Amino acid sequence: MQAVRFYMVDRQKQSDITKLYKTFESQLESLAEKLLSTKINDDDNVLAGVQLSIERVFIKAALKTANSNVSKAAKLLGMSRNTLIRKLKDAR
Repeated sequence: MQAVRFYMVDRQKQSDITKLYKTFESQLESLAEKLLSTKINDDDNVLAGVQLSIERVFIKAALKTANSNVSKAAKLLGMSRNTLIRKLKDAR
């Protein structure tokens, strides 16, 4: 019975995660359209700017979630501790 309960909780959690991704993509699509409509010339690299912004937001959130523990934050982000430290130094 406990295995069935765990499976149901796991399925619900997966469903919630899927909904979060869909919401994120939907809002990101709306923002992307707005940003692209403000592009001034062909030299504007909107995608690179957005990628940097998203990376900064996720790093900040991971550090907050991990109570500023760099090793835990790196694991949450799926990168090595050294990579995260380098990105933090580059951001300054």
